[in-house]
Amino acid sequence: MLKSAKGKRPAKASASGGPASGESSQDAKAKQPKGEVAAKECDSNAKELTAKKELTTKKKPKTKEEPKTKEEPKTKEEPKTKEEAKTKEEPKSKSKSEPQPEPEKEKENASRSSSIPAIDKLRRFCFIGSTETPVYATPTLDLGVERSVPALVALCSEVGESELVECLSNVLGSGPNAEHLPRSDEPLLVLAVFLSTHGDEKQRKLVRNKFPYLIAGDQELFLFVQLVKRVQKLLDRKTPFSRTVRKAVLDWYGKQSLDRLLDLWSMGDGSRWSAHKDLLYKCHYRDVEFPPDITAALRLLSTHPKELSTWPSYLTPLASVRSIIEGILKLRLLQDPKEALPLVQNLCLNSNNVPVRLFRDSRLAKFLMPLMSYDDLLSRWPRLSRHHHQVRPLMELLADEKKLKEGNVHPVRLLLEDMRFRKPRKVGPISVESRKPSFLHSAYETSFGLNKAVGRRLHITLNLEQCYMGKYLTGRCRSLKYLDAVVALAFGYFRSDPKVTVQFWPDRSGQLKTLPWTKEMTPAEATVCCEDQKVHKIKQSLTGILERALEDEKNTYDVFLVLVPGAARGNPGNGSKSLAALMDAYREKRSSNAKFIVVSLRQHHASMSYSSERNENLLELCSLDEHTPRLINAFARKKFY
Repeated sequence: MLKSAKGKRPAKASASGGPASGESSQDAKAKQPKGEVAAKECDSNAKELTAKKELTTKKKPKTKEEPKTKEEPKTKEEPKTKEEAKTKEEPKSKSKSEPQPEPEKEKENASRSSSIPAIDKLRRFCFIGSTETPVYATPTLDLGVERSVPALVALCSEVGESELVECLSNVLGSGPNAEHLPRSDEPLLVLAVFLSTHGDEKQRKLVRNKFPYLIAGDQELFLFVQLVKRVQKLLDRKTPFSRTVRKAVLDWYGKQSLDRLLDLWSMGDGSRWSAHKDLLYKCHYRDVEFPPDITAALRLLSTHPKELSTWPSYLTPLASVRSIIEGILKLRLLQDPKEALPLVQNLCLNSNNVPVRLFRDSRLAKFLMPLMSYDDLLSRWPRLSRHHHQVRPLMELLADEKKLKEGNVHPVRLLLEDMRFRKPRKVGPISVESRKPSFLHSAYETSFGLNKAVGRRLHITLNLEQCYMGKYLTGRCRSLKYLDAVVALAFGYFRSDPKVTVQFWPDRSGQLKTLPWTKEMTPAEATVCCEDQKVHKIKQSLTGILERALEDEKNTYDVFLVLVPGAARGNPGNGSKSLAALMDAYREKRSSNAKFIVVSLRQHHASMSYSSERNENLLELCSLDEHTPRLINAFARKKFY
């Protein structure tokens, strides 16, 4: 394009110079009289010719020099008409022939894109499973490993071992942020990618030395190994895991205390022995010199319970705890559940040491259930309720205010458990839903106000349109009504936190109105209050929430929580640009810690495009699951961006 533009310049320049003089000379020759012409006409023609010749002779030097413009730069004295004619083409030629502004723009974009450090993107992934956008959907790591590994490889190559260890130690094991982490799959995937792909051997070794303190138990260890195998497969490597991973696994086994290894063996019904055996053999554990008692405990972990009943010779270093080991073995091999209670009482065992099938004995269940934590009760209640027709003790324990407070159980989790218990059952060709409240419903109603407060000034906005009130959520929560989900989440925060303002859109004006909830209301009364508002059609505007909050000089908020069917409605351009600009203004003028959280209850993907170049202090949660309150609390407390 640059050469072709230069080639055209002489033609355009000659259009105002050389060719004009050539045409005038030919016309003059054609107009000369051949015969007798009057003297007056000859004189006038002669005067015209002389005037034209004078003009051409003045311009001829320029026409001779113009061909040199192919090699020489432009002359300073160019006709204005020539510049005006070239204005349409010059921007195109400059954009391609002068690439100097492009690198500057690329540098600016690169600096913006690197404004979020790699370690912060990894921290975000640990919580919501996304590195680039602040969007959390119901986790499906089985489908997301292949999608996430390339981005994680790039990010892990940019972080050092100290940053990574600090990030993972906060969320794994007994870290300070473990209570906010939805699950350990994502941080374990980050650890697997780092140990499998990081190029610096010294940094890999330093992270490997911290490995025993990052893995809480054998279930996390097995999950880590499965993720490593998938990473290796994606990288087209022949071995299931690298030498670094082998050493890390052996370090984990070797640095566990004897009591810890025996405790791992005593958990459950002893069905994990084959997984331990397979992992230890693949890591060549017999080539490593462990202390004799640790070696015996590893053999104990990796042997079938039936083979241990004869007390093999390799268990000799464990003779001091032989009675306990034989008692647990006898408990696992019992056929009659009624014989379990005396063994449990004599050995002072807890519910984690007893196989689930033995809970069919009502005496054993009544003995162990009061000693169980609330999490254990929730995880085991389906089997416990099936084993016993009289579930009065279990119902009382689940509705116990002291246990609910100790367990810090949000009403959303109990609502979802109740939903699973009351799934639609098919009667012939017709699907009939059980409307009878389950025994978990009383625990759900009791739980409001017993969970820990967020400790932030909350502004909650609700969409209460009647067309959505009776609809159900989609996906995994298709048996849950939209209104029930709104009340469980919003009323739960309203009861537990002291500074909460709940508003809703009453009409098409876009204005907000305060919902007349009180702390003394029950969940049922709060639901009726929402229905009584009779909201027909509204103007849902996310930006309007912040615009009114900026005008409100009496109240300042730290967290804006918006519960809507979908956040795409009322959001200009389906992007976060205008919303983030208002958040920046609010953080600058009112609260520097302000966060904006949208819960799109009836969709499973992002409702708008977000910036991957900067932290916009925005978070979108799609649908509803038991981790939703944890993520709201973690984001409000700046645990991730």
